[in-house]
Amino acid sequence: MQLFKKKSASPVDKQKRMQNKRRIRYGTASSALTVVVIAAVVLLNVIVGVVADRFPVSLDLSSNKAFTLSKESVAIAEKIQQPLEIVVFYPESEFSNPTSGTAQGIPEFDTAIKEFYNALKQYKSHSKNAVSFTFIDPNQEPGKFAAYNEYEVEAGDLLFIYGNRHKTCAVTDLYSMDTSEYSSTGVYKFESRVEKVLASTIYSLTSGEERIVQVLAGHEEDTYTIAGLKELYEINGYTFEEISISGSAQFNEKAEVALIAAPAKDYTKADIKKVQNWMYNNGNYGRHLLVFLNPTADCPNLFEFLNVEYQIQVTNELLTETDLNRMQNYNPVYTMADVPSSELISDSQSEGKVLTPLARRLTTTLTQADEDAIQTMYPVHLTNHPKSAKLISLQDYQNAAAERMYAAEDSAYPLTSMLTCVIDAYNNNTSTEVSGTVTVSGCAAMAYDSTVKTGSFYNEDLLLELINSVTDTESAINISNKTLTTDTVNFSEGTALWLGLGLFTIGLPVLTLVIALIVFLRRRTL
Repeated sequence: MQLFKKKSASPVDKQKRMQNKRRIRYGTASSALTVVVIAAVVLLNVIVGVVADRFPVSLDLSSNKAFTLSKESVAIAEKIQQPLEIVVFYPESEFSNPTSGTAQGIPEFDTAIKEFYNALKQYKSHSKNAVSFTFIDPNQEPGKFAAYNEYEVEAGDLLFIYGNRHKTCAVTDLYSMDTSEYSSTGVYKFESRVEKVLASTIYSLTSGEERIVQVLAGHEEDTYTIAGLKELYEINGYTFEEISISGSAQFNEKAEVALIAAPAKDYTKADIKKVQNWMYNNGNYGRHLLVFLNPTADCPNLFEFLNVEYQIQVTNELLTETDLNRMQNYNPVYTMADVPSSELISDSQSEGKVLTPLARRLTTTLTQADEDAIQTMYPVHLTNHPKSAKLISLQDYQNAAAERMYAAEDSAYPLTSMLTCVIDAYNNNTSTEVSGTVTVSGCAAMAYDSTVKTGSFYNEDLLLELINSVTDTESAINISNKTLTTDTVNFSEGTALWLGLGLFTIGLPVLTLVIALIVFLRRRTL
């Protein structure tokens, strides 16, 4: 006897059961999808963190790519084979999250400092960790700071160590700030030198080339001229060594360049003889003399030496300007010179871009070279001044008699304040062609650090190309300063942290959960 009879499901019941199964199936799929996506996001965060640490990247929205290394810098980094240590004697927090510039009303400073911090990471990455960097706070870590005493570093210095060679520069070398028009316009120009300084310093250490500049001292030289040239040249691979020319010290026979830096005290005949013998080098030449003149000092022995030996005459006239567009700070003796293209200068050829304050006029009786002569000398003009330039005698200038400016004869233009005597000779003993150069600048201030670092002037380009040309050194660095303006976007460490936290750690998972919830709720109603 059948006690219970199975009741057949109605069409409505069948439909409900199918809907329940569908809800369970879609709900399970949605939950699984949510778990998978969240796991993927977490894994992505881990991978991005590891990759970012090994291969640092930055969001560079600046028009001049202030936070991206150029191809030239990347090539330098990739060629580094041995460990290169960079030690920054400053708190790391001042670089990772700089704020002092903004607090002082110069936000571009913070941008430049942040650029340097990012550039260190990129150099480390592109060199496959051959480059390492360390920050030491001299005030908080005196023991660690003392360990580098042998390098004679100070707070704010940057020390580069490569094998048994090292170079130093300072945080202030990472930027230049031109405030010449600030008093009248309220505008200043801020330029980053970060990439240029890093690339030049690292290249000069790793290239294996070292060229010596012998600085001749003992005649009340212009220390600002020496300091400006030393910083410029040493960062590009040259080594400065100083000797007292009047003492018993001997020239370094390996020195290719000798520097006379605007002496206020005249050379003796014995001093001149030492310089002359060094230049002649037993008929081999291969040496180069750089002479910067004091704007007002009278050095008859030195001037006679330049005239008799190299036919370069130093006058008692200063160059002035009448064209407001060719002077700085509305000062007629702060003239802007032209650089004509020549065999020594090509890359830095320019018009009205080289600042030559208080420049003495130079003349020469040199003519074009006689190719048939055993020894010949010929001139190369480096800085010229057009017909808008006038002259004033040193006496009138010192007496503030500006109204006594006068023009030179038409045939004398362009006037010059810097020129080179090129010596080509034949050494019969060695049966070889030899050469040397003597360069005289009537303007010592053209090499001052403040002038060289101002990117709107071409002084740095001229002075660097000149020494590279005469020493036959191929310049491997051609990186320009970067002008920093308000369009340069910089994310601080805090901003970057919140951006990453908000976007990847919180944003994407929350968005995924919301989407999954919407899908789940919609499926429930099916």
